[in-house]
Amino acid sequence: MAVIQERTKKNGKTSYTVIIRIKGHPTLTKTFDRITDAKEWANSAESKIKEGINFPKRKLQKLTMNDLIDKFIELELPKKKEKAQGEFKRALDWFREEIGKLYVRNITSATLIECREKLAKKPKEIPTTNNERKFTEKTISPATVNRYLECISVVFSFAKIDLDIIDINPMEKVKKLTENNARERCLELDEIKKLLTECENTNHELYLCTLIALLAGARKSEILKLTWATVDFEHRMFYFMQTKNGTNRGTPMHEWLYKELLEFKNQSKIRRLKNDYVFMNDKGKPKEHLIGKIFPKVVDKCRIEDFVFHDLRHTHASYQAMGGISQAITQKTLGHKSPAMTNRYSHLRAENLREPIEATGDTILQEFLRKEINERRN
Repeated sequence: MAVIQERTKKNGKTSYTVIIRIKGHPTLTKTFDRITDAKEWANSAESKIKEGINFPKRKLQKLTMNDLIDKFIELELPKKKEKAQGEFKRALDWFREEIGKLYVRNITSATLIECREKLAKKPKEIPTTNNERKFTEKTISPATVNRYLECISVVFSFAKIDLDIIDINPMEKVKKLTENNARERCLELDEIKKLLTECENTNHELYLCTLIALLAGARKSEILKLTWATVDFEHRMFYFMQTKNGTNRGTPMHEWLYKELLEFKNQSKIRRLKNDYVFMNDKGKPKEHLIGKIFPKVVDKCRIEDFVFHDLRHTHASYQAMGGISQAITQKTLGHKSPAMTNRYSHLRAENLREPIEATGDTILQEFLRKEINERRN
């Protein structure tokens, strides 16, 4: 409620001080020389407070999207995993260019639908080593568009829940694009033989990476992050830690892979204790170029079309399905669902997965091993 106090100054002039006290809001005061000005300001200020637009909150409501994104990056982004931080920054940089200067309170679902349509036409960018931006004629996938939308939705949730400057997340009414990114590329047995032979002739470490992907259904990131501490030769197990879905997974090691990997370890130089990666460069980091640069060249040399490294994992799953192995077992071997962690490694041994791993691996390697075994015998 507003109260106006009349005061007489030493010079004889009269002033009028407005005091507004409303529960739940800070006290506001302002002094005027005229009673009419004091009354007008009191009515206006009191009305705005009652409508829920008090002065401190009004300042927040004048935030632009650039301001909001800056606050999110400062307060929330550091809480996310390193890979997720990179994905958020790419997405938020794009939204800065499109809607960064708009007030947050003026962003509507229609605004974000327009952003979605523009994203669907965004050219796919080619990674470069010299920071130059190169684009292909292809557009980004529907899945990538949806990831961008998910990132900005998280930012609006932050504005709604943490900052309390919006009542509704405008992304709630924005439909995502239909994703149809499932790849069906699976290597035939003769292609597997050709690929493994060429990998072994080109780079032995790449050959082992390819074997792990084929025989354990491992992802690129899981292979490159493998350390000797997570390769259990005693129980013939891989322990893939902190995988893409945030869980740990134990996968049995196929007999052939066990022999090849053990031989590789015995022939390797003494390893560092810190960052003891199985495939490690001179700087103590994973050998990214094995899969990123050498593998595509090997695929081209083999004349295997429309095939990327991740398709090795799909090949593993496909041969499990063709071998009659249940979906539940496949989900476990691929890490789509993992048991709760109770101790360091024993809970991950999953011996019930060894038979399907062996059977699938035997099928995948039958053409390749026929040649290898004959050569080794000779």
